[in-house]
Amino acid sequence: MSEHIDGTLSSSRLGPALYARAPYLRPGEPEDLFAGGGEMGAHMRAFDWSATTLGPVEGWSQSLRSAVSICLNSRFPILIYAGPELLVLYNDAFIPFFGRKHPVLALGRPGREAWPEIWHIIGPMLEGVLATGRSTWADDLMLAIDRSGFLEETYRTFSYSPIGIEAGRVEGVFSAVNFTTERAIGERRMNTLRQLAGHVSESRFPEEACRQAARTFAANAADVPFALMYQWDEPRAQATLVASAGIEREVDATRWPLAHVAATGRMEVLTDVRARFGDLPGGPWDESPHSAVVLPLCHPGHEVPYGMLVAGVSPRRALDDSYRSFFELAAGHVASAVANALAYEAERRYAAELEARQRLLDAVLQQMPAGVIVSEPSGRTAFCNHQQEELVRGPMHHASCVAEYTGFNGFHPDGRPLQPEEWPLARALLQGEVVKDQELTLERCDGAHATVRVSASPVKDPEGHLIAGVAITRDVTQYKEQEAELRRRVEFEQQLIGIVSHDLRNPINAITLAAHTLLRHEELDARATRSASRILSSAERATRMIRDLLDFTQARLGGGISLERQRTDLRQLVDQVLDEVGVAWPERHLEVRQRGCTTGEWDSDRMAQVASNLVTNALKYSPRDTPVRVELRGGDDTVELSVHNDGPPIPSDLLPRLFEPLQRGTPQVDRASRSIGLGLYIVKHLVEAHGGTVAAQSGQGGGTAFTVRLPRSPGALAHH
Repeated sequence: MSEHIDGTLSSSRLGPALYARAPYLRPGEPEDLFAGGGEMGAHMRAFDWSATTLGPVEGWSQSLRSAVSICLNSRFPILIYAGPELLVLYNDAFIPFFGRKHPVLALGRPGREAWPEIWHIIGPMLEGVLATGRSTWADDLMLAIDRSGFLEETYRTFSYSPIGIEAGRVEGVFSAVNFTTERAIGERRMNTLRQLAGHVSESRFPEEACRQAARTFAANAADVPFALMYQWDEPRAQATLVASAGIEREVDATRWPLAHVAATGRMEVLTDVRARFGDLPGGPWDESPHSAVVLPLCHPGHEVPYGMLVAGVSPRRALDDSYRSFFELAAGHVASAVANALAYEAERRYAAELEARQRLLDAVLQQMPAGVIVSEPSGRTAFCNHQQEELVRGPMHHASCVAEYTGFNGFHPDGRPLQPEEWPLARALLQGEVVKDQELTLERCDGAHATVRVSASPVKDPEGHLIAGVAITRDVTQYKEQEAELRRRVEFEQQLIGIVSHDLRNPINAITLAAHTLLRHEELDARATRSASRILSSAERATRMIRDLLDFTQARLGGGISLERQRTDLRQLVDQVLDEVGVAWPERHLEVRQRGCTTGEWDSDRMAQVASNLVTNALKYSPRDTPVRVELRGGDDTVELSVHNDGPPIPSDLLPRLFEPLQRGTPQVDRASRSIGLGLYIVKHLVEAHGGTVAAQSGQGGGTAFTVRLPRSPGALAHH
């Protein structure tokens, strides 16, 4: 008898009717074999065994009854195959491993019907026990079982022992099972991570690190059916395939959410891989992966990742927390190797420059535009050039040992005095250390201070013996002063913008007040009224520009935007904003929808500024005969505000930079409205000041939507 594991039975003989209460057994009676068996004891008690080849329970042999009793009272997963049909009995500990088959498609069913997907493996083993009466076992046997609606890779260590052999015939098989899936797969993944850590760390170029990682992934196709590693060019929003594993054909990189992952720095899970790309390699399995993950390859000190790792998810495993952690750790190893390779490239370039200088040292030592000191292994000064004496503005103190490196006063950048053994040349001689561009302050002979950068290195002969130490000193005082002056100039310019913007408010406020006063006079003719209205409109536009400029300056100066939080209903605030905006756009249709509670602790003025900017932006960039829709959605700890318009899509090259300052949409629209391109930049900073996020989505035929997600309170933000 065959059947699909979807609950459809092909024989009424083994249908749910078998679970009718058996009248000859009652709980608590001495003959109740299933007493104390927990959930499975109750199921077995309710099962009509007389309708099976085992017959009524009272007719079971003592061997089978003993095996069932041991099974039910054990906390270890135990499975019994009883009778010639190898009917299935199991205890509570085994329930999770039948999954959705439990109990109707498992209990009391022939083994071949309970396990159709693995019977070709375990069936011969069980039949061998029945035929020979000899036990058998398996360690970490891989069995692809269907317990959740898909064939799942699992591992188990188990034994098959005959039941009733002491009576001269085998009545069934007793199976003690240890499910080792997590350990087996965990060891496999850990081995991959160890290989990644060991192999890629030896790479000297980022591309080499990616190719080595691809070879490592290819060795574990069960967990990584395919892998693609892209280098990301942020200015051009362009990805270049660097290495791949398990996949040969060309894959359209633009169909992966690479830009989104580069922007967010977080893993993205795609569940529609087959719909996007068709069948892709499934590793050792005969089916295509249904899902894939895209992870950033981030390196410290850089906001934009080096690239992205795209990895297929095994069609035989669920993407649970441990699987996600495996991918994250793997990406971390690759990213670390890339970062090390990039650092190595930088060091290699520097070493090449240093080597070139050393080759020229003998010929141009005195003409070098830097101070040079050469010391013997003891620390005794052997040579210094005239550039070194010009740097200290006086004759050099020739020390006889390291302890005498006190002829000049030196200081760390934090002002601490430099001890004799801390001088770069001393470190090179005493510890064999290569010191590169250590910055320190040197007190000259005339008492003035100079900022210098010192490189020092031990010099060894071909046998590795120390023969000298050399230190090269460069005066960077002027450079540091220029750097400080440039920093002061930039800060001054930013502060000047803030001051000018703030002081411009006073005359504009006066213009606004005068325009309002003129408009209240009834004796004004139509022409004068229009002129006063234009004055008022221009003044209000200038006020908005100044407000945006002030917010921009405050954000750029790093002080952040201050908030005055209070209990606010976002729906009421949006209604007020729409009323105000509607006055300026009387011909446009504005819609608002709400789902859930929309109250929280926010700065109502700032949130009104956010809503006004987004709604006005939507009106400017959409046709006059289309609506602008505002939707509010309240969650447990967050509230979402979405503004949608049916205008043309935002160009894909502009979308990643939409929230940067001085960015504009359609230039013609912005020239007409005199926008300075700060609206969305300020929206982003206002939302982030509340602990929220803002994102834009735009596509052909779907219009454009800006979505703001806000925590209801600072406490909700800390919780997340």
